[in-house]
Amino acid sequence: MSRLIHMGQRLKQILKQKKIKIVDFADLAGFTNQIAHYHLRKSDMKRSTLEKFCELINITPEEFYEWNSVTVSSGDKAGEHTILHHGSRLMELIGERGLNKTRLAKRLGMSRRTMYNLFEKELFGTEELERVARALEMTTAGFLYPGALDDARQADNDEMLAMREKYYKLLEEHNQLLKNYSSLKEGLELAKKDIIQLRKQVRSKKGS
Repeated sequence: MSRLIHMGQRLKQILKQKKIKIVDFADLAGFTNQIAHYHLRKSDMKRSTLEKFCELINITPEEFYEWNSVTVSSGDKAGEHTILHHGSRLMELIGERGLNKTRLAKRLGMSRRTMYNLFEKELFGTEELERVARALEMTTAGFLYPGALDDARQADNDEMLAMREKYYKLLEEHNQLLKNYSSLKEGLELAKKDIIQLRKQVRSKKGS
């Protein structure tokens, strides 16, 4: 059966498997690295945007939707419910955030060896899951559903990045207008001087 996917997370997964760096994807799409990360954090995207991105990375929208999931199947039959390997998810988050494992182990209240044992576990217990989520400063839902924008801080950050891009664009346009205004002002001043000089010449000729 079909299941909902996080569009940005799926795109990020495909880029990683196709060995396309995010900065290179941003260049292909014609926008900044920040905007690329903004799209990778969005849970949904317009059909036109999806088709554009798929064309850039040489896949079809159908291939995008059917791309191999990062989750591990709980059974061999097609269409069965899938679950996330919790240990792999923890390692993924550590890598993405560049976390110091020794410090993280202390926040988890366990030794490094015990934390490494978590990496091998397919499913965490309720207490383990809550402890890991607290140590990573995220919700359990955010841990279980990769890329889900379920906390206000992440949503605010996305909005801030978009607003920052708009601000920089407006600032560039403002600076360009100032340059144009300055050039026009200089041109007017020169034109005034030329007119004054011409008037003096005309008066001189009439006086002679």
